[in-house]
Amino acid sequence: MAIEFTAADQLLLEHYRLERFCEQFAETLPYCRLHVQSHNQLTVHCPTPWMVDVLLTQSARLRRYANIILGVKHLSICFAQEEIYRALTTPVKRRRKLRSA
Repeated sequence: MAIEFTAADQLLLEHYRLERFCEQFAETLPYCRLHVQSHNQLTVHCPTPWMVDVLLTQSARLRRYANIILGVKHLSICFAQEEIYRALTTPVKRRRKLRSA
């Protein structure tokens, strides 16, 4: 028997994921506005500059948790309607060049 999620179920699950994500950064994220966009991007709108500073110092952890908990590919931090920071949530794997002997 297959389980089918309704739109309401999916919204509820997204709400719980965002809540869990905010709990990991309890000093800042509960006061910020979070928006998960359809193209796998989390945008965090911070109300004060010090929150931006705190999130920037925690950017590696923030990216990792955004990927694991929310499943997004991009993270954006904004203040005063201006994007301050944008990054991929997963590390970019670079190809190693082969040395010729």
